[in-house]
Amino acid sequence: MNKQKNRSRRTFCILAALLAQSLIAESAVYAFHQPAPNSLASGKRPSSIGSPAPGDFTNGPHDGKEVEAFLDGFFANDAIKQKAGAAVISVVHDGKVLVSKGYGVTDRMSQSQVDASRSTFRIASVSKVFTAAAVMQLVDQGKISLGDNIETYLDGYKITNPFDTPVTIENLLTHTTGFEVREASDADFLTNDSQKPVTLKESIFHQFPPVVRKPGMSYMYDNFASKLLGYIVQQASGEPFGSYMQKNLFDPLGMTSSSFSLNNELSERLVKAYDPANSAIPVYDLSPREWPEGSMISTASDMALFMKAFLGGGRAPDGTVILSPESVKGMSTYHTAIHRDVPDMTYGFESPVDPSRANGEDVISKGGDILGFSSLLWLLPDRKTGIFVSYNSNGDLRNDLFAAFMDHYYAARKSTFGPEGYKPQPQNALAKFEGLYSDLRIKLLTRVEAAGDGSLLVSDVSGRHRLKQVDDLLFVDEQGKPLAFKKDADGRIAYLKYLNVFSYGAKIPENQEGYPDVPVGHPYATYILGLKSLGFLTDERSQPFQPQEAVSRGAFIHAFNAIWSIPGSAHPSSFKDIETSPYRKDIQAAVEAGILNGTGNGLFEPDRPITREEAASIVFRLLVETGIRVPDSTARLAPGTSEWAADAVSSAVIWKLHGPEVTESGGVIDYGSQRALNKQELAAMLFTMLLPM
Repeated sequence: MNKQKNRSRRTFCILAALLAQSLIAESAVYAFHQPAPNSLASGKRPSSIGSPAPGDFTNGPHDGKEVEAFLDGFFANDAIKQKAGAAVISVVHDGKVLVSKGYGVTDRMSQSQVDASRSTFRIASVSKVFTAAAVMQLVDQGKISLGDNIETYLDGYKITNPFDTPVTIENLLTHTTGFEVREASDADFLTNDSQKPVTLKESIFHQFPPVVRKPGMSYMYDNFASKLLGYIVQQASGEPFGSYMQKNLFDPLGMTSSSFSLNNELSERLVKAYDPANSAIPVYDLSPREWPEGSMISTASDMALFMKAFLGGGRAPDGTVILSPESVKGMSTYHTAIHRDVPDMTYGFESPVDPSRANGEDVISKGGDILGFSSLLWLLPDRKTGIFVSYNSNGDLRNDLFAAFMDHYYAARKSTFGPEGYKPQPQNALAKFEGLYSDLRIKLLTRVEAAGDGSLLVSDVSGRHRLKQVDDLLFVDEQGKPLAFKKDADGRIAYLKYLNVFSYGAKIPENQEGYPDVPVGHPYATYILGLKSLGFLTDERSQPFQPQEAVSRGAFIHAFNAIWSIPGSAHPSSFKDIETSPYRKDIQAAVEAGILNGTGNGLFEPDRPITREEAASIVFRLLVETGIRVPDSTARLAPGTSEWAADAVSSAVIWKLHGPEVTESGGVIDYGSQRALNKQELAAMLFTMLLPM
C-alpha cells in the first residue's frame, strides 16, 4: 500500500499547488516582466516599465566569490534547510559561470555531499524549454513553420476541432491550442522493471484531446501541447525524440550529464527524493520513457552551459550555432498576453505575474515540478544573467530564492500597471465583468462583483479581494497583483487571469435554467446549477433532480474524483465487494490516493448511503495528502460526531465546505454528522471546494 500511496500522490501535483496557494493564502512567487506598451504588437522584446532612479538598484551579480557568499548564507538558513535536503544552483553572467554549487546531501543514509557537476536532478517542466529549442532549430532549418497546421505531422490523423481555425505549431508553443485538459496519470509512472513503457506515439494518440475553445483565443498551461511538440520534432527530423535532443542540443553544448531518459549511469547519480512524511520516494521511470514536457535529468553545471549559450546569442562553446538569433529572440519575446501589461508565454518560457518580486527587471522564467523534485530557471536577457535551481522536494524554496536574489542584486524600483492617470469607470460600467469564471485547467471558481465605489470585489478559494481599475480591462488588488480580462470576438467579456497564473478563467453563461424541482430560487440552486454549468452533473434539466435523494458511498467517490480529475485505476480491487460496482475504478483510485478506508473485513459497502461525517473525512484526507495545513483552531461541534471524524468535520466547518443545512446556535455548530448525505448537500460540498461561499 505504501507504493500505491507514493504513486497516487503524483495525481495531486497540480491540485496540491493550487489548494496550498488558495486555502492557506500562499501564492507562488515567480519571475515577472511587464512589457512596455504595444511591445507585443510591435514584435519587440518587452522592456521594463519605468526608469530607475540613480543609485536605487545595482547591476546584478558580477563577482563569483560574492555570489557564492550570498548563496551560502541563503542555504545555511534553517528554514531553507527544512524545505529541501539537497539543492543545486548555477549563476551565469556575461558568458561566465559565477557559481555552480551543491548544498546538502544526496542521500540521508550515505550523507554524500551534493556535487553540482555530478549530482543529477529531475528538472521536470524546465524540460519544455529544451523541447521548444528543438522546435526552433527545425524552424531555422526550414523543416517546420510556426504557422503549420499540426495535422501536417500526424500521419493523416484528424483532430476533433469544431472551429474553422486550425491548431498551429505556434499555438503549441504558446499553450493557446484550445485543447481539453490532459494530464499524466499513475499509469505514466513506472515503479518496477516488469512494467513496459509505451512509445511516445502511443501516448500521444491514446489521449489526444479534442479542441474545445477556438485556437489562439485562450491560454492554458498545457503539458499535452509540449508532449506533442516532442512528437513533431520526431516526425520532422526523422529520428527519435531523445536521439535528436542528444545529437542537436546536449552533445554540441557539452551537456554530458543530461538526458530525457533515466539511464543507469544518471540513475546512480540521481539525488534521493523524499515525500512530505520524510519517506524516501522509490526511483521511478516514466511511460513513455521520454517526456518532451518534463522527463529531463540534468546537473547544475550542464544547465549553466545552456544558459551561457542562450544568453550568448545561441552559440555553443566551440562557436557552433545552436539557435539562430531570430530563434533566441522568439524564445525571449512574449507572443501572447491577456493584456499588454500581463503577458503569458514566449516560445518556451512563461511569465507569472508578481511584479514586485522582479523589481522592474526584464525576466523570463520556467518552473518545473515532478514527484520529489522542483526547479526554476530564470533569465534576465538584457543583463546576460541566468539562474537555475533544483532541489529534492516539492515546495516553495525556489520562491524564497527568487525573491532574495532579486532583492539582493536588483534594488527595487516601482512598476505600474496601466496608463498614468487612468480614471476608473462607474459601477454600472463595471457590471459587464460580473459573474462566475471557471479556471480552464482545474475547475476552481472566481466570482466577480462590481462595488459601489467603482472597484471590483473578487472572491475565490483564497478569500475576498478588492481591486482598483487601472485600465479598461485591468485591475490591481491590495497586494499589487493584477487581474486582467479579455473580450471575445463579439466584444463580450470572456476570460480573466488572476491568481492562478497558469491559465485563464472562462466566464460561465448567466442564463442558467433550473430543474423542475430545483428552480433558480431554490436554496441549493447556486451549487446545483453551478456544477451543471461546469459539466459535472449529467442529470437532464427536463427531469427532476431529486435534491434530497441519498448519495451512495460509490456515487460520492465518483463525483469527488470527477471534480479533482482523479482518473480511475486499472489496478486490482482492494475491496471484495466492489468488483461489480459501476464505481469500482473510482473507488480503487481513491484507495491508492490514500483518501479512502474500507468498513472492515475487506469491504467498502459501495451501495450504502454515505454519512456526512464520512464525506467530510474523505475531503479532509485529500487536503492532508496534498500537504494542506489543517486549521489551527477547531469548531465547537454539537454532540453526534464520531471521535475519528472530529478533525475532518471541524475543518469542513471552518473551510465552509457545506450549504445552509449546517446551523449554529450559541456558537455550537450542528453539522448533522450521522445523517446520510443527499444530492443537494453533495452539490454544496463540491461547489464550495471550488469556491467557498
